[in-house]
Formats: sequence, structure tokens, C-alpha cells
Amino acid sequence: MELFLLAKEKILLAKEYFLMVIPFLFMTFDPELETKHMKPKDIAKAFTEALKLDKYKLCGIYFSDEKPATALELKKKGNSCIVPLILKASTGIPLVIAEESTGWPCSAFYLGFQDAIFEGIEYFLSNKNDFWRPCERFIQNPALAKALIDNIHPVKPDKHYLVVKPLDDFAADEEPESVLFFVNADQLSALVFLSHYDAPESMERVLAPFASSCMALVTLPLKLARKKEEKAVIGNFDIAARTRLPADLLSFAMPYAFLKKLAGFLPESFVTTHNWEILKSRIEP
Repeated sequence: MELFLLAKEKILLAKEYFLMVIPFLFMTFDPELETKHMKPKDIAKAFTEALKLDKYKLCGIYFSDEKPATALELKKKGNSCIVPLILKASTGIPLVIAEESTGWPCSAFYLGFQDAIFEGIEYFLSNKNDFWRPCERFIQNPALAKALIDNIHPVKPDKHYLVVKPLDDFAADEEPESVLFFVNADQLSALVFLSHYDAPESMERVLAPFASSCMALVTLPLKLARKKEEKAVIGNFDIAARTRLPADLLSFAMPYAFLKKLAGFLPESFVTTHNWEILKSRIEP
């Protein structure tokens, strides 16, 4: 009888144990829950360590009526390319852009501060040499160029400044709308693979479009953010802008909400493997 009671007690204990454990066996990993309470600084640290982002910091982009104290800003409208300044922001110096400090007309358009670039832009982008410098010859003909420009529809600023600053400079109660990386080939490979971690069959998770640098760095990621899409944009293919950038550098930009999701994948992803350690070791600081 004693043996029977002992066996019955063990069976009851085993039943209790399985009732507690079984639900955990069927729980799915939810990266959004994992990163729900992560602040921008935490996410910046996670990606900096995983991808060795020592040279160029992960940056956030947002609109604000307040200008960061140490921010750079062009002195006037129409006198510079802003792409090198966006790159400079990734070295730790915030950049602000306003309607009165947009740089060249193309920047003013792609950042949403004006409705057109300049009259005849379709000829400048294609094959007509009657501007102050030779045309770019990026697009086969003016009709194709005009169709492209007419269908971009940049996000219009709802505050005075567009701000670009390192993600680790964000306060706990701040969040950007979109983010951007400046990366080499190995870092780009990691970001492309990580972006497909939960969607390996997708052919649309990462876009590599024909786009000016301003468009790839700011315009498209902001539009994706407003549409709540989980997509990223590879950029800095712009032949004209690349003359002002280091030879081995491309960009990778996306909505901040998508970045938060990807941050949740990091601990269980390939960044913990020997193969990635080999690649990481050759990334120059």
C-alpha cells in the first residue's frame, strides 16, 4: 500500500511539472516583445557590437522643432551637397536641415522642403547638355526621368527641422522615424541576411533601387516608416554623390520599427557564429 501511495504521489508531481513546462515548449520567439522596452541607446549598442560599427555610427532621422545644441547646419539654401554632412553625422556630429538650409535644390526636393527640383531636371538627368555643367546621363531619355521625379512624393516635414544624429545620442523618450547605416561589404552582407531572418523567401525585404543618395538615405526609408513596412533600402549608388564619399562605402536604411524587430533577432542569429567572427575581425575600426 505504501509503495502504491508513493507511486501515486510521484505521478501527481510529474503531472504538475509537465503542466508547467509544456506551455513553454510551444512558445514562439517574438522579437518584438524582446525589444519592446529597448531604448535607442540599447539598440545602437547591440548593433555596434554585433557589426563592429566603430567608424560610422548608426544614425536616426526624425523631424523636430528643436535643434540639437551641437548640430551642424548649412548657412544658406542652395550652396552644398548634404550627403557628406549626413555621413559626418555618423561620426558623432548631428545635422539639422531646414527650409532655409537645404543645400542644393535636389536635397530640398528629396527631403520634402520644396515641390520640385528645378525646371528641366529631366534633361539634366538624361541627355541634354544645356545646363551650367554637363548632363548626368543616368537615365535613357527625359520622359523616363520625368516619370521618375513625378512619382517620388517625398514625406513633407511636419516640423521645422529634419534631424540626423547618432542613435546612441537619443534620449530615453526619443525615437527616430527611420535609421541609416554606412557600411562596407561585410557589414552590408550581415544586414541583408538579418533583414531576411524571418522571411528568407522574400524578394522585397531589401530594395536596391535607382535613387539619388538623398532619396535612399532619407526619402524612401521615411516613406516606408509612414506606411509601416518592414523593408530596407541599400543606397549610395548615386554616381554623382559617390565622388564625395569613401570608395568602399554604401548605405543601408530602414524604418526604426523594423530595426527594433531585427535587434531582437541578433542574440540567436549568425552574429554569434565562427563565420561571422572571421568577417568581423577584418572590419577596420
